[in-house]
Amino acid sequence: MSHEAIRVNVSSTSAGAACPDCGSESSRVHSSYPQFPMDVPSGGRLVVLQLRVRRFFCPQSSCARQTFAEQLPRLTRRYSRWTERLRSTLAAVGLALAGRAGARMARAFGVPISRSALLRLLGALPEPEVPAPRIVGVDEYATRKGRVYGTVLVDVETRRPVDLLPNREASSLAAWLAKRPGIEIVCRDRAPFFAEGATAGAPQATQVADRWHLWHNLGEAAERSVARHRQCLRVLVPDPERKADEPAPPEEKTDSPWRSERFANRVRARHATVHALLEAGHSRRSIGRQLNMTHRTVKSLADAAKPEDLFRGQWQNLRPRRVQALPGRTLGRGLHQRLEALGRDRSLGLSRQLRSGQRLPSREAHLATAGHRATAGTPRSDEMDPQQTRDPDRDRTTPAQERPGQLPRAR
Repeated sequence: MSHEAIRVNVSSTSAGAACPDCGSESSRVHSSYPQFPMDVPSGGRLVVLQLRVRRFFCPQSSCARQTFAEQLPRLTRRYSRWTERLRSTLAAVGLALAGRAGARMARAFGVPISRSALLRLLGALPEPEVPAPRIVGVDEYATRKGRVYGTVLVDVETRRPVDLLPNREASSLAAWLAKRPGIEIVCRDRAPFFAEGATAGAPQATQVADRWHLWHNLGEAAERSVARHRQCLRVLVPDPERKADEPAPPEEKTDSPWRSERFANRVRARHATVHALLEAGHSRRSIGRQLNMTHRTVKSLADAAKPEDLFRGQWQNLRPRRVQALPGRTLGRGLHQRLEALGRDRSLGLSRQLRSGQRLPSREAHLATAGHRATAGTPRSDEMDPQQTRDPDRDRTTPAQERPGQLPRAR
């Protein structure tokens, strides 16, 4: 015994041991050697067993093993540096805290161990026996999104994963379900391979849709219904108020919900490409590989009868912008304030120029087109004064911020 460790001398009192290959008992000792397995700490100090292990001759001449070492199954195991009691303790710590945190906790109560050794110990544990689930949920997971998918099976009653399949083929799911005849209900989505696998592997089970997919399908149906009546919704959205002398901009008629036709044209092109490949006899999976699309994207394009059915959930252009509701004189004030600042700098001898491509109109020309600019579009950020685009109804400037003599903030 020392301040850091406790050493205990241990030896076996049995007369002999059995050969691990042929099982023959032998009492003829060949030699002995020491082992030093660690045990559970005592009083904050490490406990090390000094174990004397004997080696015996095998009595069977036909046995391939001529000598063997005796085993103490309830104390240690072969090629192990820990006792069974310490191994079970470290396994409990690893299951609760995993690698790094478990290693720190083990070192705190006196067992030096690395996180890698603790993880290897956890990996060597036998898998717990899980009872066959009565209600199983089937869904897919991605190991490489868009290319490689597997199948996850969950016990719906306990909400715990049961097994993972390396692919999402119907045959794999059917083989897994066939080994568990006690399954009564299969929760799945609308994937055809899951439907085929559940029907083939568990014909006695009832197939239902889970709650998430029910709400998801309802949301998709509502979006498709809204997309069919897009023109009706455009009429219901009020236009921003404008003065009588302000001309209304011409409204372009289009079925696309986007301001720019670039996105709509891309959707139409992808829709045409997918349907052309389907008519040529290609499967949806091969189309996804050729066009580098996920199976969900290919499915949505293939299920849509026309590209307009895919225009849903994009209503940004129907909302009037706050800048569009501001009067034209407010938008033009920032332009001329910048021009006046440029003139003051030049009078002081500062050489500042407008950037290439900038053309500031005259005040008369701007006032003549101010109303049109207020409705035709939003000016560039370099043409506006940020102080002038603030909503006057939300001005939160306090009297303390308007004190005379206050230095301007550096920019």
